Amino acid sequence: MKTRSKLRAGLLGLLMVVAGCGERLAYPVRGQIVDKEGNPVVALKGSSVQFESVDDKSSAHGVVDEKGEFRLSANSPGDGAKPGKHRVAILRVEKATDVKVPHVIHPKYESFETSGLAETVEKRDNVLKIQVDLYKK
Repeated sequence: MKTRSKLRAGLLGLLMVVAGCGERLAYPVRGQIVDKEGNPVVALKGSSVQFESVDDKSSAHGVVDEKGEFRLSANSPGDGAKPGKHRVAILRVEKATDVKVPHVIHPKYESFETSGLAETVEKRDNVLKIQVDLYKK
């Protein structure tokens, strides 16, 4: 009986190890939005950074904080994004529908089609600096 219990415990442990060896779906991505001089764009606080995979239609998003920094989430908070190349868009913070939020960065960044921004997520912890043009009136 003792041998059978040890065998079951061993098999259970092996199954737990094998189950934990699957391919990760997302890898951590954090970053900062900076201007052409490398200064953080702190006025983007509350804005959304959107990543869209070029290979499939998966996506990830994050909210810009008071330091111009963000952390992406795909399936759960802070899990990151799928590995591969992504198109990037940065959306202005939304206020009440009757309040227009002024542009901080060039409006082209609000669309994947016009932003010109792309980042590659690798199978590791990713730290990015996304450089943008400030809005000029």
